[in-house]
Amino acid sequence: MCRKRRPRVRAARLGVLAAAILSVAAFTGTSPVLAGSGPGSDPQVAAAQQALNAAKAAEAQARNAEASANQQLVEAQAALSQAQAQLAGLQQEVASLDAEVASSQARVDQLDAQISQDKAQLQGFLRASYEVGGSQADITYVVDSRTISDFVERLNTVSHVAEAGKQLVARISTEESQAQRTLAETMVARQQAQAAQEQAKTEEVIVANDEATAQEVASQADYAAYQAHLAVNQAQSNLNQQIKQYQAEQAAAAAAAKAAAAGTVYQPVAGNQFTVDTNLTLPSGENAQALNAFLAGTALAGLGNSYMNAEKSFGVSALYLAAHSIEESGWGTSAIAQAKHNLFGFGADDSNPFQDAMSFPSFDACIQYVANFVKVNYLTPGGAFYHGPTLRGMNVDYASDPYWASKIAAIADTIPLPGG
Repeated sequence: MCRKRRPRVRAARLGVLAAAILSVAAFTGTSPVLAGSGPGSDPQVAAAQQALNAAKAAEAQARNAEASANQQLVEAQAALSQAQAQLAGLQQEVASLDAEVASSQARVDQLDAQISQDKAQLQGFLRASYEVGGSQADITYVVDSRTISDFVERLNTVSHVAEAGKQLVARISTEESQAQRTLAETMVARQQAQAAQEQAKTEEVIVANDEATAQEVASQADYAAYQAHLAVNQAQSNLNQQIKQYQAEQAAAAAAAKAAAAGTVYQPVAGNQFTVDTNLTLPSGENAQALNAFLAGTALAGLGNSYMNAEKSFGVSALYLAAHSIEESGWGTSAIAQAKHNLFGFGADDSNPFQDAMSFPSFDACIQYVANFVKVNYLTPGGAFYHGPTLRGMNVDYASDPYWASKIAAIADTIPLPGG
């Protein structure tokens, strides 16, 4: 015994699915597609959706600005590190040159001491030479030799002393020039390095200022992105509330319509077009071949005979059955259809549709069972839910979605008839 229910899974669970889709949309940046007859047609819901889209666009822009600011911060930090490394290198170079200046100064001091010593020696030599009569004394010293060997020896001595004096003077001059040149070159190099060091200090301050500015901009961008995310969450919450309000209003309207329609029988209206008022108990004019051609390539392929057998056996329109199964099962691809061969969501309860949905051994068995159930309970006078042999009459008790009948009729009207 099947309990009274709202078998249209997708329509009955609109609130649950909408909340789930909107929840995912808040994190994926996508927006739900709302049917023209659903919440999207409500002005307040549409306005809330537009506000959400605008908030998401603002968040995306803020995220882009955040990424750009953070990239600039990374570049500024790299530039600061480079400037600091350059300054450290120059400081090391100046320290090295300071050591070299100290070494050169020590060398100069050493040479000064040596020069002073050499000058003292030269002065002693000159004084001794002067005291003995200078050049005349040297000649007298040489001429006064007693023997040839003594003469040669004294001549060599005088020549050696004279040459030593000349070499001493030359060495003093060379050492003084070398010491002064070495110290001067080292001092110039140090002055240049120190100037570069001072410039590097200034450049470090400039780059540090740029880095601080980039840090501030990045912080502001991060905060702006955070605020934009909060705005998206708020807009999402507002949209959810508007959808819930709309759904509550629609449920109340549907309940009121059902209460008003209790006991009302909707008479069928004849016509060539399939509508909500088409008599579902009359032959549809379809045949298995035409239905199979229409369903080819879908999960419902080959079920033309099943729909036609149900029409002949139970007097239920094959067009209606095909359209209903297409709508409920997504052309036979839904989880309930694939796992349970249930093309109509039959027996599914709103609280746990998959678990509660009935299972059938085949698609054909499902079509035959549902056709018989619908005929007995919805399309036959005296049936438990009879309000006329039409989709409009079925909609009173069959589905909570007030647009269920019009959706099924719209699908059925697109299925071609033989020779049509």
